[in-house]
Amino acid sequence: MKRLMILLIAAGAVAVPATAAVFGRPGDHALLAAVSGTGTSFASGTATASGDVVRGTTFASGHFSLSLSTTWSSAKTFTRTHDDKTLSVSCAPATASLTLTAGSTTKTLSLTGRTCSLTFDGTTRYGFMGRDSTSHAGAFLREKGATVRGLVGAFAMPH
Repeated sequence: MKRLMILLIAAGAVAVPATAAVFGRPGDHALLAAVSGTGTSFASGTATASGDVVRGTTFASGHFSLSLSTTWSSAKTFTRTHDDKTLSVSCAPATASLTLTAGSTTKTLSLTGRTCSLTFDGTTRYGFMGRDSTSHAGAFLREKGATVRGLVGAFAMPH
């Protein structure tokens, strides 16, 4: 289970452009936010979430809101059984609108990506990973019960 979660996190990192390697250099423009809140289940075709930015750069001490739409009928599924334990991963195309707000500063991202379900030993977890094609921001969010947590990052090279 732990290995698969690491794999999903790594896949989420792919959603962030390669310029992320320059994060932290003087002159670079970066947005990084860790978010935590509550919402509806990602298992549905539509889901919402909202909460706080618990750590971040531009949006530290801010808030986030998410509206997620998943086309589960187009999901691709992988299933494997080992030692009488079954692992099943399904990923479906998804779009999301994610808004970060701190004071009068607001950033809305239109993300395109995948919502995935991971079922192991009878327990199912859900996650979304996507990228905004305009700002090249990426997001990785996971849902566990009513709790939604994740990372949002956007990195840009100076011109």
